[in-house]
Amino acid sequence: MTSPVPIRPLSTRQQLAALWVFVKRDFSLLTRFKTSYVTDLMGTVQQLVIYAMIARFGTSLPEIEGIPGGYVDFVLTGLALNILLTSALTGPYLGLMESFWSNRIEILLASPVRLPGFITGLSAGKYLDALIQVAIVLVGGWLFFGFEWPSGGNLLLFLVVLVPALVAVIGLGLAGAGMVYLLDARGGQDPVQFAVLTISSLVAGVYFPIQVLPRSVQWLCYLVPQTYALDGMRRALFGAESLAAPSVIAQMPFSPLVVDVCVLVVYAAVALPLGWLLFRHGMELARTDGRLSRWL
Repeated sequence: MTSPVPIRPLSTRQQLAALWVFVKRDFSLLTRFKTSYVTDLMGTVQQLVIYAMIARFGTSLPEIEGIPGGYVDFVLTGLALNILLTSALTGPYLGLMESFWSNRIEILLASPVRLPGFITGLSAGKYLDALIQVAIVLVGGWLFFGFEWPSGGNLLLFLVVLVPALVAVIGLGLAGAGMVYLLDARGGQDPVQFAVLTISSLVAGVYFPIQVLPRSVQWLCYLVPQTYALDGMRRALFGAESLAAPSVIAQMPFSPLVVDVCVLVVYAAVALPLGWLLFRHGMELARTDGRLSRWL
């Protein structure tokens, strides 16, 4: 009896080419039904209009006096950055569930694509959609609501904050995707994603400064990386002293921007390997007991 020929893993170049195939496929599926896709984008426009109108007619806040565009710039940058971070958080779970319901997991896992490339490819297309939504928010805010593009922003500092922020949130997203098999969380959202999204939407500084919240709930904001990411990226865009720092960050012996970056680096160093371990353990468990496919 002839022994099966082992599948050789793809080279790095081939892995990147496979990843690009995933991205093109994802975006093709997103835009296949163009009316539905445009309707989905209108949800982003709706958010833009709601929060921009609140910003235009709301009162000025002393915590954000250093931002040239005031509350309009504060809330629209928060909305745009939160779209990116939410995409990084939800991408692994949504990509895995799409493959689960379409019965493609076994086929993909039997291919030479390694497991990191598998989950990266499943979620990468979501980032392209997120960038389109970010463009709608920023360009629409500039054209119709007085959003002022940062003139003295430091792009390098922005990337120094953005990269560990995305890594930290992707780590949480991998942990959430692991819950698909560890806790059978297949109903549309996992507990990790639910907890992080709930906290970040309410208290991380997306729509209003953390300082306006009751002190009894402010402590929640320090649990999620979005708090440090939003604070740090706004400082990189509008100036290090453009915002009043949250109370705990303000008490540190370093500048708020340095604190944000340090916390995000530590968060990323812990969340990414932990999230990967949970995700890989969930996949191995499903392979062992036959739960990879939805019909089993």
